[in-house]
Amino acid sequence: QPDVITHVALVRPKPNVFVDDIKYLLVICTPVSVILLGLSLQPVTGPDHRQRTEIKLYATDMSVSTDNVEMASVVGTSDGRIFMCGSNDYNMYELHYQEKEVWFGKRFHLINHSATGLPSYIPLLRTSQSEGEPIASRMSYWMLT
Repeated sequence: QPDVITHVALVRPKPNVFVDDIKYLLVICTPVSVILLGLSLQPVTGPDHRQRTEIKLYATDMSVSTDNVEMASVVGTSDGRIFMCGSNDYNMYELHYQEKEVWFGKRFHLINHSATGLPSYIPLLRTSQSEGEPIASRMSYWMLT
């Protein structure tokens, strides 16, 4: 990993997107990207005949640029959705992923749930929401309701 890792979270994956062995996703955030790795836990018997758990990481080839928005406060839901907030723009994002690419949708991309209108589609028009309550507290409230 060439970039500094600024945040890491372990979340549950959406059903039927990855192989059955993958029970968790490791979300790795850097100042410029978000990367997903699959994680499996397999019970194995050690040389001393004691049970232990073996951890395996799977490359998912899922990585997305964040347009220099540093992500923080990564939260996963029980149905596999992944939310995070931009620590320097105070917006709430969803990391959308699916099994296959479809005609008008990418397999892996960020959705900005805070921006509305034209700025949400054209990155150059985005402005910082420097006033008001930080998105992390709003996101926690939203996730609990």
